[in-house]
Amino acid sequence: IRTNINRNKQQNIEQLVNNYVNRLRSMNIHNAAVLVINNQTHAVEGYVGSADFNNPQDGGQVDGVRAIRSPGSTLKPLLYATAFDMGILTSKSALNDVPTNFGGYEPENFDKLFHGKVSVEFALANSLNVPAVKVLKEVSTPVFIEKLKKANFQTIQKNAKNLGFSLALGGCGVTLEELTNLFSAFANKGK
Repeated sequence: IRTNINRNKQQNIEQLVNNYVNRLRSMNIHNAAVLVINNQTHAVEGYVGSADFNNPQDGGQVDGVRAIRSPGSTLKPLLYATAFDMGILTSKSALNDVPTNFGGYEPENFDKLFHGKVSVEFALANSLNVPAVKVLKEVSTPVFIEKLKKANFQTIQKNAKNLGFSLALGGCGVTLEELTNLFSAFANKGK
């Protein structure tokens, strides 16, 4: 089988995943997946679909790289980049992080706190949710969905008509493979 997997890198990644899962078992975390892409060549050099393939109790034979999961806040960098490209915001633009109702949708931050007037830079660095939804409202959900389609997010393409403001906070399904390709594009000036 021809592959770009780097044997040493693969062994190190498998050990890191094993160590990570062992440290977090007390928090009821029993599995993890990792995909390593060479940003210059886009070749996959490391691939761990699960912490233990032979563990059926914890989904060992589920390929976490290709499984559809919520991306959480990992789409926020693309959302803000889209707003920058559209000229809507800069990293120093001010946004309000205050309780807000978006037509019945009331996002909160992970820490349940609000921070008032913040810069885009602060909002992204601290993964604030209300500013992200406000940015999605400005960008528009259809425009952001088109960006995700161009980045080859297949599950978003299939479910585009059902997506709303929660898209900014992970209210959609993506794969680790799609996310890794997106972040590799950031390392390559958007390509």
